[in-house]
Amino acid sequence: MVHVPFAAQRSRLAVAIDRELGPFDRRYLEALIAVPRERFVHPEDEERSAQDMPLPLDADGLATISAPHAYLLSFRLLALGEGDNLLEFGAGSGYGAALAATIVGASGRVVTVEIDPGLAAWARRTLADRPNVEVVEGDAAPIGATAHGFPKIVVTFAIAELPAAWLDALPDGGRLVAPVGGRDQKLVLATKRHGAVAQTSHGTVRYVKNRSGS
Repeated sequence: MVHVPFAAQRSRLAVAIDRELGPFDRRYLEALIAVPRERFVHPEDEERSAQDMPLPLDADGLATISAPHAYLLSFRLLALGEGDNLLEFGAGSGYGAALAATIVGASGRVVTVEIDPGLAAWARRTLADRPNVEVVEGDAAPIGATAHGFPKIVVTFAIAELPAAWLDALPDGGRLVAPVGGRDQKLVLATKRHGAVAQTSHGTVRYVKNRSGS
C-alpha cells in the first residue's frame, strides 16, 4: 500500500469539505492544509488525522479533537479574518487554536482556554511555535464572564444555554458561536448590536459535554 503524505491528504480533505459544505474563505482552506493535524492527535490516530472525523483525546471520551469541518463552520459564522482577536473555550490539544492562529495571522491573537491540566499542557507544547497564541488553563465559565474586549468567541463543547454573563461581556458588534443543547444540539450564533443580543441556529451538531463545575 502506497502511503500518501499527510499534506496531500489534507489538500484533498480541504477540497472535499469546500465542495460539500462551502464555499469557505480561502484562508480557512489554506489553514486546513497548512496545519499538521497529525501533530494534535495520539500516535495511534495519526493515520486517521486527515479524515473529516473527530478523534479521542482521552481514554473516557470526555475530550475529542473535532472533525476539521466543524472548526471551519464556526469560523465562518464568526467571520473570522486576518487581524482578529479570538477567544476559544476548549483548547483540547490545540488544533482549533492553530487553525485560528493561521487565519488571523501575525496581526491577530488567539487566547484558548482549557479546563483539563493535561490537555492544557499538551496544547502549550503543540502551540509553542505560534507567538500569536496564548493557552490559559482554567474554567471557561468564570473566565467567559470577565472576557470583555474579545469581539469573537468560539466554544468547542456543548452547553445547555448561552450564559448571560458571556453575552454581557461580548462587546457591541461581537459574535459568539457555541453548540447549544443536550442530546439535540444546535450550532448557535449570538451577535450583539446596540446592546441587544440576537441568537440564530445553524444546523444540528454533536460536541462533547461541558465539564465545568460552574
